Amino acid sequence: MIKLAIVDDESLVRVGFQTIIDWQAFGYELHGVYRNGKEAWEAFCQKGSPDVLLTDIRMPEMDGLELIRHIRQADMDMIILVLSSYEEFEYTRKSIQLGVQDYIPKHLFDPEELIATLSRLTDKKKNAVQEQMQRSQSNALDEEKQRLMTHSRMLPGIIAPAVVTDPVNFPILSEMLKYTSSVRWVTIHSWLLNHSDHDSDQSALGFLLQDLMNKTVYAVPLGVDRGSFHGLLFCNEEGQEEIMMLTGLVKEWIDTVKQNLAITVVAGLSESRNFQDCKMLRNQAERMFECSFFKGPGLYHFEVHGYSDPELIELQLQQWQQQFAILMKQASYTEFKQWLDVVGEELSRLHSPETAFRLIQWMLKVYLNDRMDSNLLSGIDEASTVPSPFFSKGHFLTWNDLKNSFLETVEHLEASAGSKPGRHPWLEPVFVYVEEHFADSIRLEEAAKIVNLNIHYFSHRFSQEMEMTFLEYVTQIRIRKAMQLIREFQLSAEEVASRVGYPNSNYFVKVFKKVTGMTVSEFKGSLASKLN
Repeated sequence: MIKLAIVDDESLVRVGFQTIIDWQAFGYELHGVYRNGKEAWEAFCQKGSPDVLLTDIRMPEMDGLELIRHIRQADMDMIILVLSSYEEFEYTRKSIQLGVQDYIPKHLFDPEELIATLSRLTDKKKNAVQEQMQRSQSNALDEEKQRLMTHSRMLPGIIAPAVVTDPVNFPILSEMLKYTSSVRWVTIHSWLLNHSDHDSDQSALGFLLQDLMNKTVYAVPLGVDRGSFHGLLFCNEEGQEEIMMLTGLVKEWIDTVKQNLAITVVAGLSESRNFQDCKMLRNQAERMFECSFFKGPGLYHFEVHGYSDPELIELQLQQWQQQFAILMKQASYTEFKQWLDVVGEELSRLHSPETAFRLIQWMLKVYLNDRMDSNLLSGIDEASTVPSPFFSKGHFLTWNDLKNSFLETVEHLEASAGSKPGRHPWLEPVFVYVEEHFADSIRLEEAAKIVNLNIHYFSHRFSQEMEMTFLEYVTQIRIRKAMQLIREFQLSAEEVASRVGYPNSNYFVKVFKKVTGMTVSEFKGSLASKLN
């Protein structure tokens, strides 16, 4: 019932208002009938205020305007109608200033019109109260969602601990999920890199996903956190039917985003568990992004047995490193590329982009060290030939991007060193001859004869294209072979000298230091320190 108070100094008016209208029939309950503003105000202060006030203006002790002023100052929530015998403009103006909802002259009083006016005003108030409650509920729900996303965050590289999400701390979400025994966490991220409209695209993506999730009874959108959109999925199906239904729903969203925004996304879906496991579920969904590094954008759902033990990953990494060390010395460029393709497939099964970056960075470091030791990159600035992206994980979207960039870097370095296959096709026979006879006495005339050129023209052209004399090239090959023999067989200077074309070991030692900047003993010492 709506509580109603009547204030008028005329007893006939007070009795008339009580008898002419059957207030209870219209849902009203008389809160009190008062003779003046002072009497009404004291009653309001003692037993509480009514919902609706009908008051006269001119009354002894405290008039209607003063009563209304007291009510507004006390911030009492009340619908106020003025019923007066006076129609002066000044009264009307002051009533409006005090927030009176209506001003009705008594001589124009119509009970039906009064009830209609009161019904309109009370309905409006009810609607306003409902809207306020809905806003409060919505704000409370948004606050719970934000707290859930903050609570569920994981530090990068940390395995998800068994941290329980207490439903008591999320009463609204728990009420929404009370008819389902388990939920899945879905995380969706745009497949973009250095896009000019990235921020605006992200906002549009968030709004669209929010709308799509709100349109289905099987999802609760949580919002954007750390650049990804998150939500909870659930349904009454079980087993394969459940996963097929929910994955189908997410795929529809992916297609809708592509069609409406021209944005390609990658989505991760966790396993199905209790709401209490939300932190673990989010971690599972976000880890699914790692699959896209090897397989591209799309939907990936977590499988309990889909990940390898970290110790096994480390063991596999060591095996690849050993294989690379052998391939670098023996395999052709084509064989090396094929090996990298096989490694990519194995990395994909491990779901470990981190391991991929560690492997490529290690390979590049070993390659550079080997080439520097062999003096094949002398005069080349390492910083200018090795792109910084190899040490910036966020630069690459896929394994193929990372692999191809590594291969291009190696090709560039080989070209800079003058030994890239195919760069000097006319010199290939000479390179082969030197590789096969470096331990013998090699003469410039013999090299020129191999390519059918005059000795002077051959010498000039060789120096021009290789940026070193033929003798210097032969010396580099011999010293590179010498370093290899020392590294692999720990031979003495005398033994190495005889095997790389230097009959005089003392002369070999001088050449070795001139080319490498180290004595043979110093080189052996550097190898020992690396092993330690």
